[in-house]
Amino acid sequence: MKFFIKSIDLPKEKTDCIISGVFECDQLTVSSKNLDNYSNGYISKLIIQGDIGGEIGKTLLLYDVPNIISKRILLIGCGKKSSFNSNSISAILRNSINTLNKRSIKNIIFSFTELNSCNNSTYWFIRKIISCIKKEIFTINTFLKKKVYLHSITFNITDKNFFSSAQIALQHSLAIDLGLTASKKIGNLPPNICNPLYLSLQAKELSNSYKNNISVNIVDINEMRNLGMHAYLAVGSSSKNKPYMSVIRYSRKNIVNKKTIVLVGKGLTFDSGGISLKPSKKMHEMKYDMCGAAAVYGTLIMAAELNLPLNIIGVLAGCENMPGSSAFRPGDILTTMSGKTVEVLDTDAEGRLVLCDVFKYIERFSPDIVIDIATLTGACVAALGHYVTGLFSNNKDLVDNLEKASKETNDKVWRLPLFQEYEKNINSNVADFSNIGSGGAGAITAACFLSQFTKKYHWAHLDIAGTAWESGINKGSTGRPVELLSQFLLNISNYNKY
Repeated sequence: MKFFIKSIDLPKEKTDCIISGVFECDQLTVSSKNLDNYSNGYISKLIIQGDIGGEIGKTLLLYDVPNIISKRILLIGCGKKSSFNSNSISAILRNSINTLNKRSIKNIIFSFTELNSCNNSTYWFIRKIISCIKKEIFTINTFLKKKVYLHSITFNITDKNFFSSAQIALQHSLAIDLGLTASKKIGNLPPNICNPLYLSLQAKELSNSYKNNISVNIVDINEMRNLGMHAYLAVGSSSKNKPYMSVIRYSRKNIVNKKTIVLVGKGLTFDSGGISLKPSKKMHEMKYDMCGAAAVYGTLIMAAELNLPLNIIGVLAGCENMPGSSAFRPGDILTTMSGKTVEVLDTDAEGRLVLCDVFKYIERFSPDIVIDIATLTGACVAALGHYVTGLFSNNKDLVDNLEKASKETNDKVWRLPLFQEYEKNINSNVADFSNIGSGGAGAITAACFLSQFTKKYHWAHLDIAGTAWESGINKGSTGRPVELLSQFLLNISNYNKY
């Protein structure tokens, strides 16, 4: 699918369909007024007759409109004019894309970006529109199993002063979508295909696709043994699919921000729970336990596509947690790479065991910022549901930057505490720590456990257990938080120049 930014004389433009807006109370957008004037009030008459009232998301497809060269006009209800913003776009586009696709429409012109009054809002409207279009098309392709007919989409920018910001928005949107789609696709793969080796091979492919700024090192089981990553190895000890850790180094010559940013993704390609076996009912969804790694993978694709002036290291912590005679057990005491010991009380609290060794490993890169992304705890789902990602951190500036990116992208996060009082819940009388807490607040005690291994750098933990995938009829990876992480990196690199 191709996207274009143009300034168009709508009535005289030949295309399959023009999309324009109608507000409640019979108010037309600038583009709709223009089309109405050329058609001798044709659109106004339909509104007066009650064919479309402007309710948000409602559509009316018109054919052979007088004096208009375009084959069709699709009018979309935009709700109340006073409350219209970029968040209204989702509701507006959800029905319209399906309406267009049902009629095999190939080329369309979007013409309601004149609602914006500055470069900033033009940028975000374009970003939001493309994001929604891509999401709907992904749904049509993946879940509805239908052909997508849309071939080209043109954005009509009536004020040429906003052309530059629209072009930047288009560039950013397509790069983010490429990473988001890659993350979704790899996250949706079945575990008999996407195992730790497969994940590492996908990472290795990035060095072929982006030879100028990505290199990849794969750490296998033998190297892990030599490094003393015994907690990581314990988790994968009973699976025939051995663990692999992929270290993806992204850099370019002209660095704007010299900080080293490390993104760590939990990559449990399947998590049975091990000896502490999970219930069978939804165990098939544990193929999504690698969505943290998938998010890091997608984010690195975005960075390489845009050639961001940053130093980024992505770690995909691939592993598989299975029961068996060689599996680690409740009661085992593991010595981590840091030398600290952990008493295993629950083998289903395995992600933190993998991550704690990775946190020690990445110290060799002297990172300034470390963000881990992990489907870590069911307790986070209990606390925040499926709409909001849990955020924990040891640094306020890092929290502020992540929250800023969250608000900009509407990829919601909520900060949870790391108070010292919670640390007593992971005390053990036979080791330095236990791998689960003794009381409630499971998401917090899990983050407290991770915090014991991240004191040498600014660190944030994103618990995406509730947001990484959807269940039900549209079951599948959401790709979150690729857009959040992408925006975080864009902001740090000062790449958001409207």
